[in-house]
Amino acid sequence: GDIPFPTETWTKPARDVKGWEDWFSMQEQLEEKLGAIVAGRYMTLLWANAGKPRPEDGELRQSIRRLVTDFHSRPLTIGLGLRLFGIDPLAKPLTVHVVGASHVETLNTRPTDYDELTRMFPGHQGVEMVMVGVDVVDGPIMRPPLATPAPRGRVYLSSYKGLYHDFWESHVETKLAARPDLVVGFHPGFHACPDLLAGWLPTLLLLRDYGLPVLFTVYSEQELKASLQILVELETHIVGYASNPFASLRPEQVYSSPNKAPVYCSSHYIALLGAEASAVPGAEGLEDDD
Repeated sequence: GDIPFPTETWTKPARDVKGWEDWFSMQEQLEEKLGAIVAGRYMTLLWANAGKPRPEDGELRQSIRRLVTDFHSRPLTIGLGLRLFGIDPLAKPLTVHVVGASHVETLNTRPTDYDELTRMFPGHQGVEMVMVGVDVVDGPIMRPPLATPAPRGRVYLSSYKGLYHDFWESHVETKLAARPDLVVGFHPGFHACPDLLAGWLPTLLLLRDYGLPVLFTVYSEQELKASLQILVELETHIVGYASNPFASLRPEQVYSSPNKAPVYCSSHYIALLGAEASAVPGAEGLEDDD
């Protein structure tokens, strides 16, 4: 038994799956699947070499559940983003750009790693996901973006190593790649220091000025506040922000500092769309006509 275990088409519509509890409740023979992993060869090898006593099976099952959420958190967060913006994968083929992609999203990534989106939206018209970032790692998904719509009913992964505004100029403007229906950034980190913000600025302004639906995730409430402050200063229109029902449940130490409380991948999200009305020339007149 391997992690992640195989999953089936969702038995509930995506809008009715409110979080991990609902997601796990749809998995057929869940306990058998968890049991197979606990009893499997990999688990035996892992604890034989761990140098510490093997935990109880119940603890291991909980641990496997957390790892499974860590694996599926990204595709389900993208699905959440599509729903937040009312983008319907059954209506037309979609393109999703993952900005600031790094080794986290691309190391050992298999072309099937986002297939949970197909189980979330059965009968969809095709979803292409392009990973764009300077730290994109070479691997099976290092293939050029599609100039034509993604194959129906499939999630197609491709990638581009470089900055997003360069990708936009060289690929999107020249029609070598499709314009995105949704742009997602997992932990962009532009709040962390002025240098990182400077690197992100051309991308943030491009996303704002083209009025693209954007979903960013952060590790903590503290990061959420710092990121919101920057986005407000950039006069970005913030549609909403909240804790993410599909955050990873696997705790991680921050910057390998054991004294800090652990954080969780994509614990909160921010949804953005274009510029604030006050920042758009001529928008004032439109509002007065109501």
